[in-house]
Amino acid sequence: MRWTGALLAGGLLFLQTGGGTGLGHAVDGITRSSTAPVPTVTPLPAPRPDSVWVPDRYLSTPHTGGTVLVPGHWERRVSDHESYVPPLTTINPADGRLQTFPAGVRPRAEERTAP
Repeated sequence: MRWTGALLAGGLLFLQTGGGTGLGHAVDGITRSSTAPVPTVTPLPAPRPDSVWVPDRYLSTPHTGGTVLVPGHWERRVSDHESYVPPLTTINPADGRLQTFPAGVRPRAEERTAP
């Protein structure tokens, strides 16, 4: 009986120290991988924004001489002084008429007085 008890105690000690089952090694591997520092990547330089938001604004129209509302829209910068402007539909606040201006390359929004 003593022999069996000693054998059982020795086997339990062997298992407790992580020998035999590989469970201790697995737990150690998980612990190492979860506490390892996260690799970092150097940040990319901030790109120059190609798109610029132009908010709602009131402008005079070249054809009628009246004032129109140009809804907010995105413009894509082509150069320092030019932007690609999408087709714009303006609203005449006096009578509600709509007028569409074709897309194209125009001076930047700050530099132009027409849609």
